[in-house]
Amino acid sequence: MRHLIIFILFFSATLSAQNLQSYLNTASFNSEDGAFLETYLAFDANTLILLEEEEENNYLGKIDILLQLTVNDEMIYTDHYILSSPRFESPEENNLFFFDQQRIPLKNGEYNLKATISDVNSDRNPAEHITDINIDYKNEMSISDIQLVSAYNKQVDKDEMSKSGFSLTPFVSNYYPQNINVLSYYFEVYNSQEISESKYLLNTYIETYQTNIPLFDFNKIKRKEGKSFSSNLLSFDISELPTGNYNLVCELKDIKNESITIKKLFFQRSNSFSGLKNNEDIKAVKVAGTFAELINDKETIKLYIDYLYPISTPDENTFAQNQMKYDDIELMQKFFYNFWKNRNANSPELAWNEYHQKVKGVNSEFKNFRIKGYLTDRGRVYLQYGPPNSRNKVDNAAATYPYEIWHYYKLKHQTNKKFVFVNSDFATNEYRLEYSNVYGEVSNAEWRDKIEQDRSPTFGDDFNNNYINPR
Repeated sequence: MRHLIIFILFFSATLSAQNLQSYLNTASFNSEDGAFLETYLAFDANTLILLEEEEENNYLGKIDILLQLTVNDEMIYTDHYILSSPRFESPEENNLFFFDQQRIPLKNGEYNLKATISDVNSDRNPAEHITDINIDYKNEMSISDIQLVSAYNKQVDKDEMSKSGFSLTPFVSNYYPQNINVLSYYFEVYNSQEISESKYLLNTYIETYQTNIPLFDFNKIKRKEGKSFSSNLLSFDISELPTGNYNLVCELKDIKNESITIKKLFFQRSNSFSGLKNNEDIKAVKVAGTFAELINDKETIKLYIDYLYPISTPDENTFAQNQMKYDDIELMQKFFYNFWKNRNANSPELAWNEYHQKVKGVNSEFKNFRIKGYLTDRGRVYLQYGPPNSRNKVDNAAATYPYEIWHYYKLKHQTNKKFVFVNSDFATNEYRLEYSNVYGEVSNAEWRDKIEQDRSPTFGDDFNNNYINPR
């Protein structure tokens, strides 16, 4: 086993004195020696405590890493090691991400991976990353997992971490901010010689996450000859990709254009412009005879459009606010109908009615003295992600403000995700979201301080138990 540390300038900001920021991603592959899992851990050097090395006259941090793989709660693999950071001239403003990569041989099966990460020089609580792993490679045509790549170069001297002659720097996050305009990815195809006539189509594209509609300008199609093994390192220019949630799709088709197998990887994009339709396009939407035409009161349609914000993309929210500013009821009806038709083309009215019932329930349960339920943090999370699998509510703890911990076993492509809401203002009874380990949500490193009441020195035990073992 080898620890591969790769350095890359990223979009880090100075975050000294915060919890160590770490990120985990994985990908599985097959080989002549059997299947294996690669783990990619990324660390923000700005959040690591660096101590001076007297003899070297520089600063170094150390990270304690525990990897555990279980099957039905039975431990089948564990690795515990200390990872040293790069050396720095100063303990501050080290805008750098560095990586650790491991390769673990695995048989076909379903696994649970847990990575426990802690700063050796800090007494703060360890971070935990938990994800489900599925290995299923058979003697038939198949695709490996998709590995996101931030940088790559040809490798003359092959080592155990290189793949197909390339040294690949992993892109550990599924979030692409505005300053990153290239999405690179690597995957492998196995046993394509088994297909009829030993020829196939390789189709890779980006699709919308909500509707699974392929985007016209983000598509690559290649005709390929069948082989026992082939590798693919490709890129998309995403500079013109609007803000939103997407799937990166790799699909294999036969010569009749029928799908053989497919792999998808979720990612988020943030951009500075709107990719939504303009008003001329919205005007072309026909609402005559639809449920939207019956919503003929301006204030009602405005309220209904406002209800949509928890399940809208940022661009849809911007476009919706513009429609309400125009104060044209027909345009608002068209926008509202088009919104639900995009989500359920066969039954847009049914989709709206089901969502409307959820909004009514949220408005009843989560309203407070200031705002309606759907505008609260708990209401927004409930509407966006659905009801949690468990909800732990503590109203009268001695050392903390009232809080709630929501736990989701599986949330789209993520597992073991939590939300922490805190009521620090008894006058309004408003529970604010202070922390979540869900992509794109609030991830304030000082979130535990928001829960502590009067800086009580006894804070910690009850809350930590509730967070680690939600009920």
